[in-house]
Amino acid sequence: MWKSKFIVPLYIVDSVAHDTIHISETIMKKQNIPKAQHITIQFGVHTHAVKVLPNPKKQGLYMHPTMAQQLGIPLLTSKTMQFDIQYSSKLTTIKLGPLLSVLINKETPEDMNKPFGVISSFCRELAESCHATGATVYFFTPTSIPLTGTIINGWILDGVWKKRPMPLAEIIYNRLPTRTIENQAHVQRLFTQTAKKHNLFIFNERFLDKHDVFHALGDDESVKHYLPESFLLEEFSTLEYMVNKYDVLYVKPVQGSLGRGIYRITALNNQKMITLEKASSTSQKPLKFPTVSSLFRVLKPKLAQKKYQIQQGLSVLQVGRSPVDFRALVQKNAKGVWSITSIVARTAGNERFVANLARGGTIDTVTNTLARTNLLQHLDAATMLVALKRAAIAIAQSIDNNIDAHFGELGVDLAIDIHGKVWLLEVNSKPSKNDNTPLHNNKIRPSVRMVVSYAKYLTGFEEGRNPHGSHRIRNSRRKN
Repeated sequence: MWKSKFIVPLYIVDSVAHDTIHISETIMKKQNIPKAQHITIQFGVHTHAVKVLPNPKKQGLYMHPTMAQQLGIPLLTSKTMQFDIQYSSKLTTIKLGPLLSVLINKETPEDMNKPFGVISSFCRELAESCHATGATVYFFTPTSIPLTGTIINGWILDGVWKKRPMPLAEIIYNRLPTRTIENQAHVQRLFTQTAKKHNLFIFNERFLDKHDVFHALGDDESVKHYLPESFLLEEFSTLEYMVNKYDVLYVKPVQGSLGRGIYRITALNNQKMITLEKASSTSQKPLKFPTVSSLFRVLKPKLAQKKYQIQQGLSVLQVGRSPVDFRALVQKNAKGVWSITSIVARTAGNERFVANLARGGTIDTVTNTLARTNLLQHLDAATMLVALKRAAIAIAQSIDNNIDAHFGELGVDLAIDIHGKVWLLEVNSKPSKNDNTPLHNNKIRPSVRMVVSYAKYLTGFEEGRNPHGSHRIRNSRRKN
């Protein structure tokens, strides 16, 4: 059982023996750390045998530079390092940390103002949040993944960004932006073989497939009422069934993102005319078809190239003629429980039918946007906000229960129809961390603080952690 947390400064000094650490006497008493006995100290996956001596006069943790080097502790020059420390009497181990690593794709040392591209501000906020709470974080790319061993060249924030050897972290937070990179052999080896060998946590370990999500959630009674009717579009009979049933349909790549590659099908005049238009185009006129068969002939080559999902169209709320949807950022908190970090409304750009920001959409608060929509009089914004939050939490929990992967945060896209019913549009396992993400009044975004809280929960540094393993804990480890 890990004792309660203590955040202490770390001092690297030559005055202590190579195999000895000194800890303030107060902390040793409160955590029942045995005096003058050999125990284990751990940072990331690195461990070292040490003898612990109490320091009755000074607060903090003192160790020799050689031990710091062997553990892989980065020696900062801009500030004093501080660690959350935990002691387990069962394992006779002092753990420093937690150590979190973030797998990213972009590093541009030639531009140190934005060394990690559009997520540079997020990376700095995460590093600052970790330092303030006794955690440590580094950032690394797939090219830094070692073939063997437990050392990774990662970026740490020491006033400026520096690249240095770091121990393999207990937690890997996957922020790779594409499936192609994520599926590279050495990345998958890290997520499977290495993670299993060292008992690592990996969260947001993969992208979600739209069809797989709807298929998995469709059997869950707690959320199936949020799902518009959807099918994998492979056969003419599926298209014919959906066109006969709905006046408006959406055809989406099952592995698409940012609103790319979405088509809208509209049946006019009792299906005497069917139109097809693409979300990314406003200048091109909709294609017109006299029959479902003629429409399918045009779609068929596209279906041969990639998988598409066909989905029931919805009469969603609009601002003017622009449809509105809602993005809820749902994250696991310091107790490992799904919670709403933020929820915003997105309004489609002029003459567009998707509200994604990458397709010209705009963002505002839910309350402000609902006040501008065609919301019916008997529905109020407060009631709808509660309904959106309830749906987002339920959907995230269902993802946890029904999809074999570990997620610590999800972007849940929802819509409200003109009757006030909430619908699921899609779930994004890599919600945006771009530098243009609207900030709150705080310097560090609440979403960043939540990542740190969840990392501490997973590694036992939060009191909400159940060391005996609940259902949530079991699902947190990499599944093999």
